[in-house]
Amino acid sequence: MEELRRAVEADVPALNALMHASRAYDGDYRAMLDGYFVTPAQVARDLVVLAERGGETLGFYSLIVEGEPELDLMFVADAAQGRDLGRRLFDDMRDQARARGFTSVRIVCHPPALGFYRRMGAVQVGATEPTGRVTWARPILQLAP
Repeated sequence: MEELRRAVEADVPALNALMHASRAYDGDYRAMLDGYFVTPAQVARDLVVLAERGGETLGFYSLIVEGEPELDLMFVADAAQGRDLGRRLFDDMRDQARARGFTSVRIVCHPPALGFYRRMGAVQVGATEPTGRVTWARPILQLAP
């Protein structure tokens, strides 16, 4: 079973490699990740939790904890999908949000992930307008931890 732990600066290259290797962003969606990288400052500021097994990073999430709580990123390695790792990461995020007293968590999601977030209990409350290199609307959801 994968171990969940808080990410540290030394994990940044593995987080970025996992994120940029994701097939969920193939095709037109690739533009969303162009030039985007998790930074050491983000790992220090936000709650970034990774899942690993045998030293291999298999997934992670980033929860913005300052201002409006938001699930900023959530990725599971392609090879690790279908084994409930996404659910475990999401449940951990929910537990962390609840422990901090958050009453809701905002999720601006990747359209193919909408079904997953709905299954996890998030409710769609709107959508973003296409802007810049992101030429599609993105669902906005709220989760009550």
